[in-house]
Amino acid sequence: MEIVFSHRGIALTESMLKKAERAILKASERVPRATAAIVRFDEHGPERRVEIVFTAPQGLRLVASTAGRFWGPALDAALGKLVRQASKERRTPSRRPADRD
Repeated sequence: MEIVFSHRGIALTESMLKKAERAILKASERVPRATAAIVRFDEHGPERRVEIVFTAPQGLRLVASTAGRFWGPALDAALGKLVRQASKERRTPSRRPADRD
């Protein structure tokens, strides 16, 4: 899977980028056939914003964005939203097994 980080003009530590990479790889296990992930870091004054976009075949895109005072909690919250979206995606009515009585 291809991972792209976008953080123009923001001084992010190497450890934060490594944490984000490990978290994305772990979250990708829940998104079947994910082909790419884009992680955008943005900063406006004291507010830090993290946006994660997962792409998969057939045009499937999962997008999660959160803001917080610090990078770590914002990243964790965005990953939590992404994982919830992925679990909802797997339980769509067309993919549920039929009840057999």
